[in-house]
Amino acid sequence: MNMRILTRGVVLLAIALLVLPFIIRFISDRPLVVGSEGYGHLRIAETIAQKGIPAYDPAMPERYYVVNPFDLVLAGGVKLIGALPGALLLPFLLGMGTVWCMISIVRRWKISQPTALCVVLVFVLSPFFVDVFTQPTPRALEFFLFVLLVALLAPVPAEGQMRSWARTLAAVACGAVLAWLGMIPAFFAVILPPLARTIRRTVPQRMLFASGSALLVLFAHTLPMYLQTESPAFAKPMLAVHAISDFGSAHGLSLFAWLLALIGLVLLWRFKKTYYAAMIAISITLMSVLLLPSALVFGHVVIAFLAGYTLAFFSTMRWSFEDIRVLTLVVLMCGLLFSTLAHGMALAQGMPNNEIKRAAMNMQDILAQDATLLTHPDHGFWFSYWSGRQVFLDGWLAQTPDVNKRWETAQGIWHAQDIMRLRPLLFKNEIDAVVITQDMREGLVWDVPEQDILFLLRNNETFKNAYRSSSVDIWAVLRPNSSP
Repeated sequence: MNMRILTRGVVLLAIALLVLPFIIRFISDRPLVVGSEGYGHLRIAETIAQKGIPAYDPAMPERYYVVNPFDLVLAGGVKLIGALPGALLLPFLLGMGTVWCMISIVRRWKISQPTALCVVLVFVLSPFFVDVFTQPTPRALEFFLFVLLVALLAPVPAEGQMRSWARTLAAVACGAVLAWLGMIPAFFAVILPPLARTIRRTVPQRMLFASGSALLVLFAHTLPMYLQTESPAFAKPMLAVHAISDFGSAHGLSLFAWLLALIGLVLLWRFKKTYYAAMIAISITLMSVLLLPSALVFGHVVIAFLAGYTLAFFSTMRWSFEDIRVLTLVVLMCGLLFSTLAHGMALAQGMPNNEIKRAAMNMQDILAQDATLLTHPDHGFWFSYWSGRQVFLDGWLAQTPDVNKRWETAQGIWHAQDIMRLRPLLFKNEIDAVVITQDMREGLVWDVPEQDILFLLRNNETFKNAYRSSSVDIWAVLRPNSSP
C-alpha cells in the first residue's frame, strides 16, 4: 500500500484519539476541559486576556506569578475565540503540529519507509500523547517545541541561504522558549543541537546558536527560579511507576512501547561505535524518564523511535512461520492501541464532573469575593476556577510559598480532634470555607466515617453547612462575631 496513504491514516488516527475524550464527555454532560492543572492555567489566561499580566496568581495572592509562555499563548486564544474553545483547540492544534513535525523528521533523516511509518504510529498510539494534547497545560507547548526543534535540526537538501537562516532563527526561538519552560526542557534544549551534529555533520554549525540561547535563558531565568522554589518535603517519589501508564500512572507511556523500545535499543547497540554520543544520550534519557516525570516528553520521542524501529524490524525480518509473525505484530499493535484507548476513556470519564462544577459555582453566592477555601490540593484548581475564590493549597506545590508549613496546617485541620485547637488554625490562616469531596472521605484524606474534622463539623458555633450534594459538602467557617 502507498506509504502516503498510510501516513494520512496515522494522522486521522491521531485526530480521532484526541477528539474521542471530548465527544464522550459532551455526550455524558461533563465539563469538556479534562484534568486538573489546565483549569489553573485557564484562570490565569482569562486574567491576562482581561486585565493584562498579573503580579500574583489570582488563586493565591501570596504566590507571585512568573510569566509562562503557554499562558500567553492561551490568553491569546481566550481573547480571540473564548475560554472554552481556546482551552480545547490550543492543545489539539499543538498535537497535530507535533505529528506533522514528527512526519517531517522521519522523512528528512532518510529513515526507511516501514520504520518511518512505525515510528509515527507508535508516537501517536501512546497514552502520554493523548494525555498531553487533550489538556491545556505547558506540557503541550513543551512537547511541540521539542519535536519542532528536532525537525529544524534535520538536514534539508538544496536549502537556500535565506531559508537556512530562517530555520536557524526558529531553532534559536525554540531553544529559548524550551529553556523558559523549566530545568529539564532547558537541559534537553542545550544538548540537542550538539548531539545532532555528532550524528550527522550536515546539520549546520550555526544551529548551535539554539544551544547558546537555551543556555542563556537557563542561567538568566530558569536556574534562579528553580533555586528559589521550595521542594515539598511531603511529596513521595514515584520511581518508575509514573512512567508506565499500564501500572496506574495518570500520564505514562505504554508498557508495550517500553518493551519494544528496550528491544530496539539492543538491536541498535551494534552501532554504538559510530553513534557513541547518541547511544549514551538515549540511555541517559530512558533512565531519566524512570526517575523524573518532567522528562516524559523527551523520553516519549526516544521511545517512539526505538519502538518503531523494533516494529519495522519484526515486520520485515524473515520468520520460519508466517502466521506467528502476523500474530506477534497483531498482539503488539493491539497492546499499543488498547493502552491508548483505555487512557482516553479514563480521561473521558474522569474528573471533574458537574457536581464539582455546580458546587464551585455556588460559592459565588456563598462566599465573599476575597474568601479563601481549603480543599485537597488535587481539587484546588477546579474550585478556584469556577468559584473565582482563593485557595489555601492547589496542585502547584513547588511554586507555593511556605508550602511545607501550609501542608502541615492543612493536615492539622483535616485531622483535628479538638475544636478548641481547630478554631485558632482556621482563624489564623483566614480560611473561610472547608470543601470536602467524596473521594476525600473514601481514602484520599480519611479512611473512617466521622473521623477527625468530619466529627467536629457538627459544631454549629464554628461551621455552617452552606452547600451539600451527593459528593461535595461546603462548610462555611463562622467567625467569633458572625452568626450561624
